[in-house]
Amino acid sequence: MSYPSYAPSPYSLPRPLSIANLDAEQKLFTTASERELYESLAELHAIIVTLEFLEKAFVKDSIPSSSYTPVCKRLLGQYQTLLGNDKVAEAFGNLATFKEKYDIDCPAATRRLITGVPATTEHPAAAVEEARSEGGRTPEITASSGNGGHQEGKWKNVSPKAVAEATQNFITCMDALRLNYSAKDELHPLLAAVITSVNVVTKSEEFDGRKDIVKWLIMLNQMRPGDEIDENQGREMLWDLEKGYNSFIEGLG
Repeated sequence: MSYPSYAPSPYSLPRPLSIANLDAEQKLFTTASERELYESLAELHAIIVTLEFLEKAFVKDSIPSSSYTPVCKRLLGQYQTLLGNDKVAEAFGNLATFKEKYDIDCPAATRRLITGVPATTEHPAAAVEEARSEGGRTPEITASSGNGGHQEGKWKNVSPKAVAEATQNFITCMDALRLNYSAKDELHPLLAAVITSVNVVTKSEEFDGRKDIVKWLIMLNQMRPGDEIDENQGREMLWDLEKGYNSFIEGLG
């Protein structure tokens, strides 16, 4: 075996075909459309993290209901708007895979995103607290209800205006189903308005049909904008709404 007559040097060894520059910036995109896609994914990430902090602050009473509700609605709206883009929705996948891919664990935000409505809408007691924080007191009856201004129903000391608004929202949503409205973006706002207005009237009391209405609200929220319920689902939703409406009227006395 022969040995070289000189010590090998780095310059005498075979050089790699290419040497990566560790200081060079690695770009995620090369086109404007790719840049917009990654910016949208970054915004979705930020919304999830922000919503987690908001939910925790609300639970700890660090933020009043009157401030929590509009911020939560805005974040939920932004989340749905971003996912309304087909390319963004495809890259996002679903909430579980997105969280796993980017290693984020936000259980409170996950619950809120699945529900699709603020806690003040989902839970009656929170809605009452919101009404108090906005008006300084729980609304009371200011006009006669046919019995000298005293209401003998299940839910007392509520304003006729709140009752009228809840009744109108019930009827509007049921009429929409009778007119064969089926798309998520048509039904979800109407159903959310029903729950929001009814919570103010019923306070912390449950009533027959409320859980079914919330169930439909969550189901619609998990659909994509433009997705539609089928005919059987529409009939079932109308049935649950009518049952909830009758129970609500019965509670008024």
